[in-house]
Amino acid sequence: MRVLVTGATGFLGGVVARQLAASGHEVWGVGRDAVRGQALERDGVRFVPLELRGGTGLAQLIAEADAVVHSAARSTLWGRWADFYADNVEVSAAVARACAGAGVRLVHISTPSVYNATGHTRNIPESLSVGPRFDSLYARSKYLAELEVQAIYPEATLLRPRGIYGSGDTSILPRLARALRAGRLPRLDDPELHGGGEVHTELTHVRNVSHAIALALTRPAPGLYNITDGVTIPIWATLDRLADALDVPRPTRQANPRTLEAVARVLEAVYALHPRRPEPPLTASGVRLLTRGMTLDLTRARERLGYVPVVHPDQGLEEAIGAVAHA
Repeated sequence: MRVLVTGATGFLGGVVARQLAASGHEVWGVGRDAVRGQALERDGVRFVPLELRGGTGLAQLIAEADAVVHSAARSTLWGRWADFYADNVEVSAAVARACAGAGVRLVHISTPSVYNATGHTRNIPESLSVGPRFDSLYARSKYLAELEVQAIYPEATLLRPRGIYGSGDTSILPRLARALRAGRLPRLDDPELHGGGEVHTELTHVRNVSHAIALALTRPAPGLYNITDGVTIPIWATLDRLADALDVPRPTRQANPRTLEAVARVLEAVYALHPRRPEPPLTASGVRLLTRGMTLDLTRARERLGYVPVVHPDQGLEEAIGAVAHA
C-alpha cells in the first residue's frame, strides 16, 4: 500500500511513517523540515517537502496514494486563531476533499482535548456532545476540523489519541522536565478537584497511536475513535518519578490550582495584547492538564478497529522518562 503521511517531520508523523515503511508499505512523508526529511529518507520513507497551508501539489500527491494519514497540525496551547484555523481546519478540509475526490482512504488525527470543557472526565465516549465552548483555541480548531472532514468525507476514520508521549516527544515530558529542572513547578494539590491530591489520567504511547492507525488503514472503519494506553496513571507520582530520573528535587511547594488558573488567565490576557502574542509562561490549559484527569471509553476502538495497546505505560513511561533524562 502506498501511504502518504502528513506531518512526517513531526513526532507522531515521523513514528507512523517509519513504522509503516518498516512493515512493507511504500510511504511518502510530507513535511517542511529538510534535515528531518533526510533522516526519514535514511529510514526508507520518501520525503516530500511541501507547505500544506496554501501550498500546491497536495491533491496530486493524494491522488497517487492508496491511503493518507493526516497527522500534521498546529498543536500548541497558545497562538492566533487565524493560524489555528488555517493550519487545522482549512488544511484538514483540503486533505479530506482530495481524498474524497480520489477515493483514497483517510485516517485523520484529532484530539480528546475537545472534551476538556464538557465537565466530563471519566470513561468518556465518542458520542459525548462537545462545544460550542472549548478551553483552548487548539481544541476548538480541531473540533471544527473534525466537522469539516466528516462532512466532506464520511468514510474517513478520525482518531482522538490522549496525551501522546514516547521517545522523541518534544512536548509533554520535555516541557515538564524543563519546569522541574528550573524548580518552578509547584505541587497543585486541591482535594476539592481530584480527591486527595493525586490526579489519575490516561496517556497514549506513540507506538500505540501508530498501531491504531495501521489498523484503521487495513479495514473500513468510518467515524470517531478514542485511543489511549487503556491504563490510568497517577500524574504527580509520575512527575516524582521524572524528577528522580533527572536528579532534581521533587515538587513540594504547594499552590492552589484555582488560584493559579486565575493567574494564568490574567497572563494570557496581558500577553494577548502584545503585537507578536508570545506564549505566556503559564496558561490556564496547562494548569488544567495537571489538575484534571481524563479517561476515555475505548469500546468502539476495540470492537471496530480491533485495537489492543501494544505498549503498556509501565514500559512506555520508563522508556520516555529515560530518553528525557539522558537528552
